[in-house]
Amino acid sequence: MAMSRTNLPVPARVANARQMRRGVVTLELIVVTPIIAIMLSACVEFGVILASLEHITASARAGAKVAAELSTANLASAAPANNIDLVQAAVDNVLGSAGMTSCMVILEHNPNCSGLVAGTKSAGACAGCAAPVAALPTTVMIPGGSVRVTVCVDAATTAPNLLSTFGYNLTGKVISESITLPYENCP
Repeated sequence: MAMSRTNLPVPARVANARQMRRGVVTLELIVVTPIIAIMLSACVEFGVILASLEHITASARAGAKVAAELSTANLASAAPANNIDLVQAAVDNVLGSAGMTSCMVILEHNPNCSGLVAGTKSAGACAGCAAPVAALPTTVMIPGGSVRVTVCVDAATTAPNLLSTFGYNLTGKVISESITLPYENCP
């Protein structure tokens, strides 16, 4: 005579229920663990990227401050050592505190000083890095003119590439930040 589950003695039914519960818990753990791992990896990676973005913004601000304070002779000079190298040194000094380096720094200027013409200078090379499409503010908006510094950093150097297995790869991506300040040295 075969015994059905309901015909089992009480201790056997309790043991059988415990085994089924353990199986369900194990199955839930197998299903949920990868999802939790992906979410944790995403939180860590995006948190590090946001912290890196703050450093990149601070470095662009430092570079723009140096560019805004350049003498008119240095800003107008075609020799890179007089202008873009000073800006890039300020940028890399701030980025260095976070263990990063810039792959490209772009300096744009339109001072409203006699004898100075607007221009763009860059240092470094970075695929996918470009100055913002929007033009610098006109000299009507900012009477002395303005300078804008764009800093580009390779995204793979800013954060661990934890989500590459799941299709979100940082390799080849660029993080950029631009800061515009008024030019301060028009005579």
